[in-house]
Amino acid sequence: MSKQTSSVVSLQAPKDVSVSQVEAELSKIWQSYGENSAARATTFNLLVYEPETMGAASRMASVDAIASQSPCRVIDLVALDEEDQGISAQVAAYCPIQKSRSSLICGEYITLSGAKAAFERVHSILPELLIPDLPVFLWWKESPAPNTRMFEKMVNLSDRLIVDSASFTESEVDLLKVQGMIDSSVQIADLNWQRLAPWQELTAQAFDQPDRRAAVWEIDGITIDYERGNSTQALMFLGWIASRLEWTPLERNLEGGDYNIQHITFEGRDKLIIKAELAEIPVGDAGEVIGDLIGLRLIASNQNTDACNVFCSESTGCMRMEAGGGAQNYRVHQVSPLSDQSADTLLGQQLQHWGRDVLYEESLALATKIIAL
Repeated sequence: MSKQTSSVVSLQAPKDVSVSQVEAELSKIWQSYGENSAARATTFNLLVYEPETMGAASRMASVDAIASQSPCRVIDLVALDEEDQGISAQVAAYCPIQKSRSSLICGEYITLSGAKAAFERVHSILPELLIPDLPVFLWWKESPAPNTRMFEKMVNLSDRLIVDSASFTESEVDLLKVQGMIDSSVQIADLNWQRLAPWQELTAQAFDQPDRRAAVWEIDGITIDYERGNSTQALMFLGWIASRLEWTPLERNLEGGDYNIQHITFEGRDKLIIKAELAEIPVGDAGEVIGDLIGLRLIASNQNTDACNVFCSESTGCMRMEAGGGAQNYRVHQVSPLSDQSADTLLGQQLQHWGRDVLYEESLALATKIIAL
């Protein structure tokens, strides 16, 4: 056995096989190890669809993140940018290291590589590779592609679809696609939604104290800054706060300019009019997640409230948020991002969750109403 990472070992290096011999070759791996040293176990199936551009290093990081959570069968479809030359297959077995056990509890990893056209032609092989009577997750590592044969086939085979809207090529169009699938009863999780948790938690905490709770209903202005390249985080956060405060979107104006500014008007409780601004900020050193939130400002025309707050990413500071004047009246909060925002780590957490995320669905529904204005 050769060591892959500090948390996962492989029983053998990935082995090339014919598609028809996948099951037989996996059985050979287990036959060569007794139950005392490596036990075959599977708690769910994970389908993965990813473009070749993700790279082998990224795929190995995914192996580590997935295998270290719990044993499962992974079927990884790698779409190559080449002419249709059929499908090639590899099989492997990976085992998380558990200090409390002398034996290894291992899962299986099947890699199918081929041109997109080849997958469209031979998608019927997938049901045969899934372990029956176990849940099926689908991690789609591109923009969603509803109404395409391969995507629809894989969604229909799955109990839950996992996407990462940080990788969407057309932020607003792709969010509308996700909403359409939710409306069709597809259960969906978005890894990028998880990255908003620190911003949501700190925003909620700002109004936790009993003497400040009423102030949240006085908010009539919100500004959201986000890194250039992807607006999904900004739109989902705006959808979240608007859905919690019962704001109804009325109008949307795209101003453009250097910051690609857009203004949205809402109506809240007691006919209160709320003005929102989204600004796409160019940054010199973008992080690993495109479109991360940078800053957030909440304001109230009623100066007798504690509604005015500024929230800033620790890495970027609050200069633009405090530049509009009146900074001395704001409570300023520093937002610490998740310790690890990588899709692989967030996927591992998502594989432990079952059922619908109602808060995500309600927030996305409102975000897509804003987009549709």
